[in-house]
Amino acid sequence: MGVQTLQRSWQDQDILRYLGREAPRYTSYPSAHHFSDLSPQTYGSWLETLTPDQSVGLYLHVPFCPQMCYFCGCNTQITKRYDPVASYVDCLIREINMAGQWIAFKPRVHSVHFGGGSPGILEPADMGRIFETLHARFEIAPDAEVSIELDPRRITAVKAQTYAALGFNRVSMGVQDTQTEVQVAINRVQPIEVIQRAADLLRSYGLNALGIDLVYGLPMQTRAGLEATLKDVKGLDADRISAFSYAHVPWFKKHQTLIRDEDIPGVEAKADYFLTLSHALEAQGYQSLGIDHFAKPDDGLCKAQAHRTLRRNFMGYTDMPNDRLIAFGASSISELDDGIAQNIPQSTAYQNTIGQGTLATKRGWAYHADDKLRKAVISDLMCYFEADVAAILARFGYPADYFDAELTALSPFIRDGLVSVRGGHVRFHSPLKMLARSVACIFDLYAQEGGTNRYSRVA
Repeated sequence: MGVQTLQRSWQDQDILRYLGREAPRYTSYPSAHHFSDLSPQTYGSWLETLTPDQSVGLYLHVPFCPQMCYFCGCNTQITKRYDPVASYVDCLIREINMAGQWIAFKPRVHSVHFGGGSPGILEPADMGRIFETLHARFEIAPDAEVSIELDPRRITAVKAQTYAALGFNRVSMGVQDTQTEVQVAINRVQPIEVIQRAADLLRSYGLNALGIDLVYGLPMQTRAGLEATLKDVKGLDADRISAFSYAHVPWFKKHQTLIRDEDIPGVEAKADYFLTLSHALEAQGYQSLGIDHFAKPDDGLCKAQAHRTLRRNFMGYTDMPNDRLIAFGASSISELDDGIAQNIPQSTAYQNTIGQGTLATKRGWAYHADDKLRKAVISDLMCYFEADVAAILARFGYPADYFDAELTALSPFIRDGLVSVRGGHVRFHSPLKMLARSVACIFDLYAQEGGTNRYSRVA
């Protein structure tokens, strides 16, 4: 398949059929769709089992934005006033202290990430209060990655100065698409000049590690417009670029009903956009990573891929040393050795629970049976587009024929040239890398069981 257009052979028609299917994004295993009730006490007991030799990552969720972007799939709410944000910060600080009480020592932290919503909505004084609490409860390593997701329209000199003073060393900005017609359709108007000024301002305060988030498949998006966006992005000279597929899930995110179905590119167009985007970014010197990330060759993500230490988690791809993540805030998801724990999604309910002196854990997953085995196979497929299933089975102590049914179920992918299997080694071959989700799904016990869960389309 070339970049200019998808070839119309029967094989490619089969590939288009795969693109129309639904599958998890595999930012966790099992997918959040399968989480069930989990008590705060269970999550607390997992925190208690941490040991001083284990480093952790921290995630803080800020579920507020001053304006709703119609394409958004995040857990957020709109506020024009700061009072609700200030009250939320008080609860966030209280939750950090409560979680710290379950741990008998100050865990060493290898990364801190602020996501949202729009964490840039936090006033400098409140950001400072949060960091005071984090330092009181955790030992943040001198070389820890400290990052934040920012809206380029709302970056000020005072806030940039605050981020630098607090130790932030990585920033990602939501760009999505620079074309006016697309920005209007998604209710996020931000000319490239605004984005460039924001990048320049951040760099003037030493925040040089810059990531850019793009989205393909947005309403009103065209290949010509996407090519123009990629030219604009080249001028930003970002270290990392994420290119996410727009997930139209109006049954889950009601504000997406404000996007007209007829304005959304079809499956074939999205596949073409991905190939266009990949070709352009690689021509700009970026290395492709996983299904939706690109980075400069000297970036930590590229080094992690070369050393096979690349990981996929709730924030995308990472070069962090392990999967342990302690998360704070409404809807935030923690991952520890024993399982996954998610907080109450609704901000008000989250704050009420924290106010009562109880951890806000609502649901999650306690690892059991062969979960970690399947997670290892799926992770390798999503990170490296291959998995030595035989070696993974041996590593986990399972018999060599344990995945025979799954390997047999790959037959349609093998027939259509997407996958090859030799000696228990599975390799994925298509340039349409998002199809790896469908291949990984074969090893997903819970997705294969069926049920009423709906996932986003693979395209």
